[in-house]
Amino acid sequence: MKKIIKWIWQFPQNLAGFLLTRKYYMKSSRKTLDGRVTVYFKPFFRSGVSLGDYIILDKWYVGRDCVNTICHEHGHQKQSLILGWLYLPLVGLPSILGNVWDRLFHKKWTSQRREKWYYSRYPERWADVLGGVIRD
Repeated sequence: MKKIIKWIWQFPQNLAGFLLTRKYYMKSSRKTLDGRVTVYFKPFFRSGVSLGDYIILDKWYVGRDCVNTICHEHGHQKQSLILGWLYLPLVGLPSILGNVWDRLFHKKWTSQRREKWYYSRYPERWADVLGGVIRD
């Protein structure tokens, strides 16, 4: 019953995550600080997304040390649990817009500068805190 209520609380993002992971995705799981988190891998713009119970990462991450990335996305999962239906407008949209902005306007920046800019913004900084990610 608790799982059903949680799924309904996060319905918009769970539905989107469910639909995205049903098509084309390889499934893998990784262990994080909070236990088991299921991660789905697919070509995904060399990026990641967290939609409710679903974490989707680009297949580029397969075989790489991506614990920080998984923990960051797990932080977004925690945001989803806190915000419920408000997650997509308050976290998802600003996150996507920040990612697109970075890709369009920061092409000449070093990867370190781009990463620092991106993860210093709301809601990425909050996801790092919730996921236990410490960045230099």
